[in-house]
Amino acid sequence: MEISVPKKPLVCYIGSKALEPRDPYLKRLDLCAGLVFFGIPHYGVQFKCRAEGESIDLEFGAFFALLRTLTTKLKDEPIREIEIHSSNPQFVFAFTGRSPHLEPGSEREKLLKEYSSKLKIQIKFVSLQENRAFVSPADYPALPTNRYVDMKPDPFDFKNIKIKPFQRGIYL
Repeated sequence: MEISVPKKPLVCYIGSKALEPRDPYLKRLDLCAGLVFFGIPHYGVQFKCRAEGESIDLEFGAFFALLRTLTTKLKDEPIREIEIHSSNPQFVFAFTGRSPHLEPGSEREKLLKEYSSKLKIQIKFVSLQENRAFVSPADYPALPTNRYVDMKPDPFDFKNIKIKPFQRGIYL
C-alpha cells in the first residue's frame, strides 16, 4: 500500500505601500503613489503596480490580483492549494470572521467565495523583512531550462492599457 504524501501548497507573497505623491508634477499627471505587489517565487513571478487607496484596500487589491493571475494566467498548472503570506496584520486578521473588511454580501466576500471554490486558500502573517513580494526581481529564482510555464495572455487585457511614463529619481 502506497502512502500518499500531501502536496505542499504553493507559497505566494503579497504586499502594498500607501504613499502620497510628493512631486507636484506627478500630482498634475494624476500618477498614483500607492503600490501593490505580489510574488510567486516557485514560478519566478513578481508583480508591481501603482494604485490608489488606503493600506488595507491596496492589500486586498494585491490579494485579488494574485488570485486572478493564478486562475487565469497559470490555469494549466496543477495549483489547488495556496499559502499567501502578508505583512499587513489588518489584512491577515480580516479573515477571522468579524472584520468590517469582509462583511457578508460585500464585493470582497463574493470574490473570495468565487476564488475559494477553485483554490484552497490559507492566509499567514510574515515579517516585512521576510516578505518576498518586496525583494528585487534579481532575488527570484529563474525557471530551470527544461521547464516552461505557458502564461496565457488575456486578449481583453490589452484593450484598457494606459501607459504612463516611468520617472526615475523620484523619492516616494
